Amino acid sequence: MAQYRSFIFPDAIVTESSVTLEKRESHHLVKVFRARVGESVELLDGKGKRYLGSVKGLDARAAVIKVEKVVEVPAPRHQVTLLQALPKAKAMDLIIKSATEIGVAAIQPIYTSQSEVHIPEERIAGKVDKWATTTVEASKQCGLPFLPVVLPPVGMLDWLKSHPADGGELRIVASLEAGSRLLLDALAAAELPKRIVLAVGPEGDFSPREYEALSQAKFVPVRLGDNVLRAETAAAYMLSVIDQFAHSSAG
Repeated sequence: MAQYRSFIFPDAIVTESSVTLEKRESHHLVKVFRARVGESVELLDGKGKRYLGSVKGLDARAAVIKVEKVVEVPAPRHQVTLLQALPKAKAMDLIIKSATEIGVAAIQPIYTSQSEVHIPEERIAGKVDKWATTTVEASKQCGLPFLPVVLPPVGMLDWLKSHPADGGELRIVASLEAGSRLLLDALAAAELPKRIVLAVGPEGDFSPREYEALSQAKFVPVRLGDNVLRAETAAAYMLSVIDQFAHSSAG
């Protein structure tokens, strides 16, 4: 196992024999970790490649890593997109961190009729950048080869209109409505496809109109056990169950 782990941002300089990290990762490696020449480092590019090597240069603005081996990791068999209604306070940061660690492919924040959070237009770009940084930190912590995409928030009904069901993906919504089936039962009902979309509502749940729109868009309502879960818990619960189910099915 490498002694340190860093991320290859677009500003890094990558060659066959070395990687020169950009300022942020260089500072973290040299000043925060206090790495030394010769110590082992694993670099992640977020696209499936792991660069294994050692510290060659200790410039805090442009640290150089000698590349000794490049490992290309196959893409996951299942690509999961999380439609997450924006929660209050810092819960979204926790959701993004947990979803990244579990292995989500994309995170689409959504506004719903009962959402209490609406981000001003001028702040959206900065917020998305902050969420993207959270995914990088989570991937470095866990050594994840693929970085999820975090998209700008959109209205849920707008998303459904622009993403009509094509029959090639499994769509699931965490539901508090009567008649919802267990998540495991929904997963076992058909062969798990490559593309999976999960929808998690706000603290006040989806409205009846939104549930109707989700139903028309082929989302299967599921319940998550006997307890009503918080939004951040529901997302992690669903992603974890799907991850375990996918691995057990593959085995």
